[in-house]
Amino acid sequence: MGKAQERTRRQILSAFLELLSEKPYNMISVSEISEASFITRSTFYRYFDDKKSLLMAEIEDTVQKRVPDQPLLVQFVEYVEDYWPVLRNLTPSRQSRSDLHEILNQVLWELINRRVANGSQNDPVIAFIQRSRNRDIMIGAIEGMLMGILERYVIEGTEKINHRQLEAAIGEIDSLFQSKQY
Repeated sequence: MGKAQERTRRQILSAFLELLSEKPYNMISVSEISEASFITRSTFYRYFDDKKSLLMAEIEDTVQKRVPDQPLLVQFVEYVEDYWPVLRNLTPSRQSRSDLHEILNQVLWELINRRVANGSQNDPVIAFIQRSRNRDIMIGAIEGMLMGILERYVIEGTEKINHRQLEAAIGEIDSLFQSKQY
């Protein structure tokens, strides 16, 4: 992609992120994104198939801006805190759960799976999954846990994650598995 095309792509992503910080995902149209990006609708469709593919690109871009060698849970907490204005307008509790819930779950699953495949050595959660004989199930369990945490914070209207509370909950989950009483 040339410089002009990359600039236009970034312009679309930036306008979408700005709109998303102001209102829910399902209330944003491709026409609004195009107008905010100073492009035509046909130009939008040269870069993205639809609003869903734009959302996926935005999430992947913002996640890649994070420091990749941080443990998954640390990165997740920082991501949620940094992008709270956007996430609160994406979370399924604010609109139809169907499509958006699936998108967020898919993104989380893919991010965790990538980390497992890349072999993040300094991450206890990823190391735990790598040792598992049922990686896909473990990835799904961690992804579900992170999604549940995100939904809980949205329901509570929390903008800052209580790190101690999260660590305590993770410790409790870990001790549940360590006791092997399941």
